[in-house]
Amino acid sequence: MIRKLSTPLSRRLAITAVSLATLAACGGGGGDGNPVASPGAQAPSSSGATGNAPGVAASAGGASAPVDRSAKPMELPDTVWPVNYKLWFRPDKALKTFVGRGDVEIDVLEPVDAIVVAAHDLNFAKGRTTLRKLSSPGEAIALIPTPRSLGDFVQLRLNEGQIAKGKYLLHMEWDGKIQFSDAEYCPPDAVARNPYCSAASGVFKLGLASPEGESSDAIVTQGETNFARQWFPGWDEPAFRHTFEISAEVPGDWKTMSNGAQTESVKLPDGYQRVAFEKTPSMPMYLAFFGGGRFDVLSDTFKNPLNGENLPLRWFTPPGRAEWARGAMEWTKTSMDYYYKYTDMALPFKKFDTVAANDSYDNKPNTGFGGMENWGSIFEFADSVLTKPGDTPQLYSMLVVTHEVAHQWFGDLVTLDWWDNVWLNESFARWFERRTTIQFHPEYYTFSDFVLDKHNVIAADLKSTAVPVQRNLGDAGSFAFIDPAIFVYNKGSHVLETLQNYIGEEAMQKGLRIYLKDYAFGNATPSRLWRSLEKASGGKKVADIGDSFIRQTGVPLLTVDAQCVGNSTFVSITQESFPNQNRFPASTWHIPVTLAYGDAMDKRKTFVMSAAAEQVELPGCTAVLAGPTGQDYYVTNYSAQSWSALMAKVQAFAGNQPLLLNIERDASRLLAVGRITQQQYDQVKGVLKLSPATLAKVQQNQQKRAAIDAGLEQEEYPHALRYQGALRLRENESR
Repeated sequence: MIRKLSTPLSRRLAITAVSLATLAACGGGGGDGNPVASPGAQAPSSSGATGNAPGVAASAGGASAPVDRSAKPMELPDTVWPVNYKLWFRPDKALKTFVGRGDVEIDVLEPVDAIVVAAHDLNFAKGRTTLRKLSSPGEAIALIPTPRSLGDFVQLRLNEGQIAKGKYLLHMEWDGKIQFSDAEYCPPDAVARNPYCSAASGVFKLGLASPEGESSDAIVTQGETNFARQWFPGWDEPAFRHTFEISAEVPGDWKTMSNGAQTESVKLPDGYQRVAFEKTPSMPMYLAFFGGGRFDVLSDTFKNPLNGENLPLRWFTPPGRAEWARGAMEWTKTSMDYYYKYTDMALPFKKFDTVAANDSYDNKPNTGFGGMENWGSIFEFADSVLTKPGDTPQLYSMLVVTHEVAHQWFGDLVTLDWWDNVWLNESFARWFERRTTIQFHPEYYTFSDFVLDKHNVIAADLKSTAVPVQRNLGDAGSFAFIDPAIFVYNKGSHVLETLQNYIGEEAMQKGLRIYLKDYAFGNATPSRLWRSLEKASGGKKVADIGDSFIRQTGVPLLTVDAQCVGNSTFVSITQESFPNQNRFPASTWHIPVTLAYGDAMDKRKTFVMSAAAEQVELPGCTAVLAGPTGQDYYVTNYSAQSWSALMAKVQAFAGNQPLLLNIERDASRLLAVGRITQQQYDQVKGVLKLSPATLAKVQQNQQKRAAIDAGLEQEEYPHALRYQGALRLRENESR
């Protein structure tokens, strides 16, 4: 039931004297304190398109792009939407606590009993939460912060009645804790009792260590998944996108960085400095970032290949380690050049930063991540990405850098709508990190490595612990809801590769450009991605294929039997689930199958297999190979006769080590479940004649996989996400 106010809000101002000066103070001097004109929210179109010009994501400095509200929030009400957030905070000298203020322009779409915000471990200052209409500056009314009994949500209520529809300025003040600032706050056994304790979340402290071992304290922020609510109260869901104007007061000898370019640095009498940054583009709260400390800086420029303009680049490093970022800087430029050209879209910033911090307090094992794609200001741990001059960079360093740069488009420009679709962020970043490294640094990573990774995923996908790429989130939440992360990151990337093999590389790029353009500054769902790829590929049915792979566990097993009759080859193919321990095994998939055939095995036949059995007729009497790239996400077996015919033609693939490796790995997997004999496997392996380098990679991979399975090692992921809260089952999958 909706109750209306008996009198307008502007007349109900029996408020304790709250001066305009107090309201205007928010932002710590970063702006003039006056409310920013609220841009009108564009009604969402059926496609979610924002109408941005091709080649430009948005102008730098936070110029408004149309707001797409077609992705609905899952937990917070959709009756109040933030438009712009002026945020200020100040840590204490001991870096244990901080105080914060915020002025948020909000759009109340209908009368509400309360404004609901997310906040964790934040204390609202008494009498300092107020609301005023933008149409009547100078008049304000007190709100009462009322925490809900469960979860992190706080209702901001009037003392009576409802808040009327309209545009308002919401003022809040609070204080909070700086993570890792007190050993007593996060004792070793705290993880089981408080998962927030184990994560670098909200605002956390680091000890920047120089090569000589000297240490100085710094702070940075971490918002993903829902940790920004430990820094400031707000709309901590990815469906809410709005602009931010971030400012702070920090020690005067610190260098500072945030999403936008710095616009102000003013020395204060107490030894602190006031810093402010440009308004950001519209983005979700978890991507907001601030960092400060005695960093060194390596500066360079990136030439935008779309318009020739120079974009300042900076790598912030621990003291004495700026030159250690030289290789990472070059790789950043190479990666950005690739993504600019691939997407045909520039980033909406006047600068681009990467913050690489080590930690003399040795808290990294408790952080839960190795890098974070904060928009325009990436954070990474220094030991993952920096290389001492004269040393050889490690593969992980290469992958982390290009992974987080890829996120600037896939995850930041276009964001998942809710965390069960986090694969739309992570699978793309994983896929692009592999493809860029293969293209520019094959000495580190090749398609043979990609094949080995696929088979690592397959091994995990056959276990009882396998989960779908797109999780089905019920009412019971989990702090590690995307674990095992191998599916969200790696399996999703192999599904993307399988789709590209089906529709073609040109159509894939065209489809992803459509996807980024249509949903820029908005949110994505799998169906939105599928529609973009279908449009680019001339109507190929991508949705059925994609959904069948991301919603199910397990791996398809294809069995191929090719029989020559007259002057034709009749290929009978059956599909089943590879023998597995899955709790809820799949039985059929929509599988894009490409057959290689012909005297030189250079002819191709592609079709989508959706039934348990299919028959295809090919011209001539020919051997048949399924999946000639070696990258498609299924395992292939052959009848004895078809194995023999294929091995007789293997010379046609002699230069394709990834394909030969995939055939050997398939055969090894089939041997393990008794689908072929040891004699058959030995014959296949002998005919393939894998190179010594490839065999060495297989052995190394097997040893690493065994160590991971035994719990002696961990797989590296740029960030392993956690979630706190009730997770809801989706009601609408057609968005």
